[in-house]
Amino acid sequence: MNIGVISLGCAKNQVDLEEILAYLRRNGFETVSSPELSDAILVNTCGFIDSAKKESIKAILDMVETKKPVIVTGCLATRYLEELKKEIPEVALWIPLSDYPRFGEKLEALFADRTFQGQIDPLRREYISPKREAYLRISDGCNNFCRFCAIPYIRGRFKSVGFDVLKQELDVLEKDGIRSLTVISQDTSMYGRDIGTSLTELVKEIQKHESFDFVKLMYLYPDEVEDSLIDLFSHGSNVTPYFDLPVQHFSDHVLKAMGRRGTKTDILSLIERFRAKVKDPVLRTTILVGYPGETEEDFQECLAAIEKVQFDHLGCFTYSREENTAAYRMENQVPAAIKKERYRKVMALQKKISYRLNKERIGKTYKCLVTGYDAKNLCYDCVNPLYAADDIDGKMVLFSKTPLNPGDLVLAKVVNALVYDLEAEVVQILRKED
Repeated sequence: MNIGVISLGCAKNQVDLEEILAYLRRNGFETVSSPELSDAILVNTCGFIDSAKKESIKAILDMVETKKPVIVTGCLATRYLEELKKEIPEVALWIPLSDYPRFGEKLEALFADRTFQGQIDPLRREYISPKREAYLRISDGCNNFCRFCAIPYIRGRFKSVGFDVLKQELDVLEKDGIRSLTVISQDTSMYGRDIGTSLTELVKEIQKHESFDFVKLMYLYPDEVEDSLIDLFSHGSNVTPYFDLPVQHFSDHVLKAMGRRGTKTDILSLIERFRAKVKDPVLRTTILVGYPGETEEDFQECLAAIEKVQFDHLGCFTYSREENTAAYRMENQVPAAIKKERYRKVMALQKKISYRLNKERIGKTYKCLVTGYDAKNLCYDCVNPLYAADDIDGKMVLFSKTPLNPGDLVLAKVVNALVYDLEAEVVQILRKED
């Protein structure tokens, strides 16, 4: 049986889908790219903010139009399950996150002539990422309850994946030929505190897997980053000096209103410690503008801090008023036009910073892992120390006189800088993949 798949949302949602796809394959399904070739369609949804919800609903409605049985999974199907059942009765099957342990049982209600064996298994995945890349999800849920965020109400309270389970998963990833590992969760730096271990200990375990050329840690909550973790970046290991620190804001007034722990001084001190200890660090963050009660003074303070820090990469979001969050009921909601203008100013500043930093990289060389070939532009895609795996920051492309294959490790010199992207020429092949 053929099943078409549409996946939306974050990397955590992608890992869910990779486990689902492996389960479906074990039970006789083949994935196809075209709805016309499918016997059923699975839409894996995001329900985090308003734009993501709209995108998910549009995808569902578009697939319903195909008249094929539509299965909806993911965060939207969890957050608004009962409302969606009423609003879109044409959907054949809704499977919220809480029903994933009974995935086969739910599918049997739709495919009455089939019997599904086993359960979804985190050690068995159909990778969606480019060849040689994969995510390692180390926990689910969140305990922070930032007042703008619905994640704890969708994914539940924070729960670490067992250390032994992750050790097995690392072995599987290594056996599967993964060379670039991106460690993710809703709150990565919190890992292990509920099961008697820590992110530092997990990273030490990851370091034992020398076949990983790159290891990047995403979503580090600022006040949970320990010096012992920073030290692991500075030992010349495969832990990439890419520091993803979603600070959200720099005004203490706004940070407190958001329910964030720590202050601007704490954040700046952490960044200084990281830069002091780690050679050639890459810093990434996210900023949220237009939070209820954010004044022009607050915003200018945030802009000044962004100018001071000079982040390599910065993503900006306008506040989205989400039901059932504490901020939804707050007074002093910022008008949409002001939110939009503040977003524009942040991104205009970051555009200048990014372009300046990229120009400074011209002539420098970087280790790069080849992941694919872009026939249209006659260049290669790659993993490197400067960018996140999902190209959210931008990307570096490689030009090579010698044909390359996914998995090849090369040294490349930057020859051209764009605002967010870089172009580089291969100057040495460090390893050819078998």
